[in-house]
Amino acid sequence: MRTSKSGLILMLLWSSLLVAQVLSPMEMTDPAMRRLQQRHLSELKAVASELNQHKFPYTFYFSRKLDLEEQEEKQTDQRSIRFERYNNQTTLEITGNYYASYSAERVDADHRFRQTFVDVIFPILQSAVARFGSENEVQSFGIEVSHHVRKTVMGVNGEFPENVVVVVPRELAVRVVHSRDLVTQQDLMLDAEAYISGRPTLLWLAGDRPIIADDLPRHLPQEKKEVAMAPAVSVSTYPSLPGAKLPTLVSASTPPELKSEPLHDVTPQLLQTLQEQHREEIDRMMREQNGAAHFVQYAPPAFIEFKKGTYLQLSMTSKLEGTAAGSQYNHAALAFDRHISHLVRPILAYFKDSSGFEGIDFSTTIKFSEDKEGANAESVEFVLPMAALRCYEQYDCTGQQLLNAGIVLINGERVGLDLQVAEAR
Repeated sequence: MRTSKSGLILMLLWSSLLVAQVLSPMEMTDPAMRRLQQRHLSELKAVASELNQHKFPYTFYFSRKLDLEEQEEKQTDQRSIRFERYNNQTTLEITGNYYASYSAERVDADHRFRQTFVDVIFPILQSAVARFGSENEVQSFGIEVSHHVRKTVMGVNGEFPENVVVVVPRELAVRVVHSRDLVTQQDLMLDAEAYISGRPTLLWLAGDRPIIADDLPRHLPQEKKEVAMAPAVSVSTYPSLPGAKLPTLVSASTPPELKSEPLHDVTPQLLQTLQEQHREEIDRMMREQNGAAHFVQYAPPAFIEFKKGTYLQLSMTSKLEGTAAGSQYNHAALAFDRHISHLVRPILAYFKDSSGFEGIDFSTTIKFSEDKEGANAESVEFVLPMAALRCYEQYDCTGQQLLNAGIVLINGERVGLDLQVAEAR
């Protein structure tokens, strides 16, 4: 009996916590919004429950007020999930304070917005769309989050709030959440409203310029330890949201102002110099890794130019069991998972000093054991930046994140490759 009472108390406390994050319908002055709030109260509580279980990288509070210190936030009104009218549309609005702090010197406003979108706004949008994506009465989703920025103003160092907002039409939000192609997702989000501290802007979800660990946010309390995240890509998975996986938000269509300058001018002389500098490592790699890599002997490793960068191209053969049944995407995914991914760490071990080139081009010909004449052979290139390769080497990035940071070419055409989807098919 005592156990039952304890369980009942916990259930009541949990229920009160969820209600505390959903605005009471009785407090809403707009009759239409009040009725909508009452009708969907259970779904709104489900959103609160789901997001309460979600582990954000740093502390996040639902809040009616933004720009609050964390101690003050703990004592204030946290009921922020409600329906409102925005531009004559019914909008599900969610606001909150995210207690992470960015360095303004190292991270520009576009990257700060992107990181908070990845870490906070996108999982909130996922949960909201799961409950209201087919609700015609809901016309848009509005999410406003305040994070902090460390910067120097008039010679004084300080931390200042910065508010970021996205307003996404419902049908557009559904497409964004379910999009598996980054270029498509980028294009979709350009049609959403986005603001930084009240200033209209465009939310860029992709860019070639990497974010290093020191550039990423740290928790507001004065901690000595800097938080280390994936050095070249900024991605997360959200197991607390059923069936939800955050798309990898790197290296898709890149706005011109975010394109990084090449480290050097690529000339034939530079490629020859790199070849000479790394000749010893290349020769040793060819001897020691040929059994696993299946290097093409008539096309030895060579430095090439690709998209104004220098890449070490490794020509090899991926031998797969069975027939060529399935799509080219399925074949490419199998080649990566069963062959190329197993070569990344051994090959990187030969190039501890890789500062002179941008990455490695794993250029492979896929052949099947039952295709004796090779009539169904396919050519696939995995052009992967060195920063993402190092991230994968250190087990900080998944294989999917590594591919999303680079470029995949199948028979000379660039494609987007989702490993799980391609192999499932």
